[in-house]
Amino acid sequence: MSLLRDDFQEEIESIVDQIKLHAENRVLNQYIDNPPISQLRVCLLYLFLRQCGIAESKLRKYIVTAMLIQLGLDSHERVSLSKEDTPTGIRTRQLTILAGDYFSGQYYHLLADMEDVQTIKQLARSIQEINEWKISLYWENGWTAEQYLRRKVDIESSLLCSFGNAYGADTADVWMRIFSQMLLIEQLLVEYRACRFEERPGRYFHLLSQEEGTHNAYQSMLQNVHKALHQCRKLTALVEGEECRTELKHLVEQCAEELDNQKARAEEM
Repeated sequence: MSLLRDDFQEEIESIVDQIKLHAENRVLNQYIDNPPISQLRVCLLYLFLRQCGIAESKLRKYIVTAMLIQLGLDSHERVSLSKEDTPTGIRTRQLTILAGDYFSGQYYHLLADMEDVQTIKQLARSIQEINEWKISLYWENGWTAEQYLRRKVDIESSLLCSFGNAYGADTADVWMRIFSQMLLIEQLLVEYRACRFEERPGRYFHLLSQEEGTHNAYQSMLQNVHKALHQCRKLTALVEGEECRTELKHLVEQCAEELDNQKARAEEM
């Protein structure tokens, strides 16, 4: 994902470099890879905070902090629930947990330097909600595919929405709907890629296949992406500021292009 304005994109790249720098740990990286950084989330949060008039120095720290939290949560997601019996498996599991804790320590350090009590409260509340939702998602039975997807999107969009609650004022509702729809698209693209090309379908596709059959599940996923893209195009029209609207439209169209690329690749197989 990228932004249109060169200076905006340079700033995004600089922020991503900062995230990688804070996430770097020589010992951990010898044995495990860090989760990928979502460029889409970085771009969305950058545009939102910029429109809110947040100072550049604080804006960078907020985004780095949010992405470090996300890396920590994503690291813990990688921890297998099954028992590990081999020395390599046990070590990888332990280091993955430590990596998540390491990222959390980095974000606490950044916020403590800023002495930003309001943001700390919002993010702490968001992390609590995420963990509560994850417990219900993974341990409660009887989820339909749609219920699972909605809860998953709640989890994935919670961090960005915490900034919407803190700084969005009159525009918070529109932005949080944009966050939710854009991360719905991101999640569906991840699920589609996994089930079509990586032979390890996610839980959403598994539930959908049980309800509709495999072929219909593929079609339903594509329909859901198109619906979310349509909603995002409508929502971006409500955002104040031509420049911000243009950049958001560009992000939406990049998601649409990614979907087209995945569909074309699938048809060639």
